Amino acid sequence: MSQKKPNFAMKMKTTKIFKIGILTFVALIGSNNCTMAQETDGQKASPTFGLEYTGEVQTDFKKLKSVNLLELGAQLPLTSKLSVELGSISVLTTDEAILTNCLQNFSSIDAPNIPFALTTAGLAWQINERHHLFAGIHRIDDNYFCSDMLGLFTHSSCGAFPTITANYDIAAYPVSALGIHYGYTKDAFSLETSLYNGVGYKDFSKRDNVFRICPESDGVFLMAQGEYDKNATRAYVGGSVLYSDLHATVPKRMRPVVWAYAEHDLTERFSVLAGYSHAFGNNIACHDFYIVCGRYAYKKAEFGVFSSYTRIDEKDEWATELTCNIQFNKIFSLQPALHFANTDGKNKCVGLVRVGVKI
Repeated sequence: MSQKKPNFAMKMKTTKIFKIGILTFVALIGSNNCTMAQETDGQKASPTFGLEYTGEVQTDFKKLKSVNLLELGAQLPLTSKLSVELGSISVLTTDEAILTNCLQNFSSIDAPNIPFALTTAGLAWQINERHHLFAGIHRIDDNYFCSDMLGLFTHSSCGAFPTITANYDIAAYPVSALGIHYGYTKDAFSLETSLYNGVGYKDFSKRDNVFRICPESDGVFLMAQGEYDKNATRAYVGGSVLYSDLHATVPKRMRPVVWAYAEHDLTERFSVLAGYSHAFGNNIACHDFYIVCGRYAYKKAEFGVFSSYTRIDEKDEWATELTCNIQFNKIFSLQPALHFANTDGKNKCVGLVRVGVKI
């Protein structure tokens, strides 16, 4: 049964209202900026710039592949509370195909060749010590799934859970989207919430335009997460809702995902993590994701073991990573990792060495 399409006037009205809302919001911040500029121009911070290079050599013990990721960032203060934030990525790989046909990619930086893509471009407003706001181009994995233990591992599911990324084309590495992000912090509690265009992009032309806002065809993506950090325990509970017709393939409706994970420091050196995520609804590839991790810190090295289970496209996959990250100094790090996966009854093994340079 075919779905009745909205008329052109209704499409234009929906898109126009959304665009006017964003422009009005930016204009309000701009007017506030003018007032603050008169009061605090002499107190604003200096611009800051950053460069980060991550390189990997990967092997399935039959062939080699390399991936190179360059990230650039800048923060340009307009006043003491308002600044322009910019960020970009460039990716160069010797093979755009994934080394093995795992359901979850073992590398969190694997991507096609990308000469240049904006990942951040917008206005950041530090309203006060508890509230901050950002409007512009952004990625969800810059604000969510960013705990210390998840950040240790090279596996892609530690960057964003597959209950979101395997089901929807939202703004997660390597693509971004226009949206608004709000954060609140008080003592041990913090809250993050975001509203994005329902599809992420990385280019600047035609339909694949990172500045595109089109709720009618792309949908809208709402995300929120609460964090509690106290007494060596960090707990995270979050959820997201995509309102979309998945590129006109199914009727438009709400598509929720929930997740929860917690980290606990058993000793000063040894920490553990456990988590679970579930995606509701039909016509999706992944409904459940389970994860457990352990980390041991010794001097400049961190040793980690990660294991997860998920079911994607009616196939089961167990994935495990053994890794060691050595931070030689503030600039240079080296991280070998060994990945094992059992996908639909077939065993696979991949090794990689990751090099990091941060300036």
